[in-house]
Amino acid sequence: MLDNISDKGFRINYYKLQNQNSKSEYYGKWYGRTHMLGTAGINELARQIQSRCTVRESDILAVLTELSDAIADILAAGYQVRVPGLGIFHTTITTGRADTKDEFTDDNIKKLNVKFRAERPQTQMGNRTATVLKYCKMPVFVEYTPKKKNKKDDNSDGTPQSGG
Repeated sequence: MLDNISDKGFRINYYKLQNQNSKSEYYGKWYGRTHMLGTAGINELARQIQSRCTVRESDILAVLTELSDAIADILAAGYQVRVPGLGIFHTTITTGRADTKDEFTDDNIKKLNVKFRAERPQTQMGNRTATVLKYCKMPVFVEYTPKKKNKKDDNSDGTPQSGG
């Protein structure tokens, strides 16, 4: 599925979407939204990594399998996790409000979240671009016409359907 993806350039699929919110000052205006062709799982990620180095796919799979648990352990200890060239994983919370500082308690905390910030080093010209986009010299924008989703097409384990 992902063979020779670097040979195809940096492809950005998008579709056109009209603002349907009649209360918005931008009602009726058109926007572009990106469209992902699917989700690559750790097997595809391991194959891509193996094609760039001498480490075997099975060894890469072992590391990737443990990565999420390792990140969770470090986040649980109160730290953020920086993966060089990729970005930083960190926790955030969603809370209700309180009228005073003393009235705010743990009960106001509604949800724990994990967020990711892509690494964005500054270039010599002062621009910031996510490191993961470093090979995106000239993206190819391709208009995509969304198709109706089939329930059987949804693969919850993150592995793409064959032929996609």
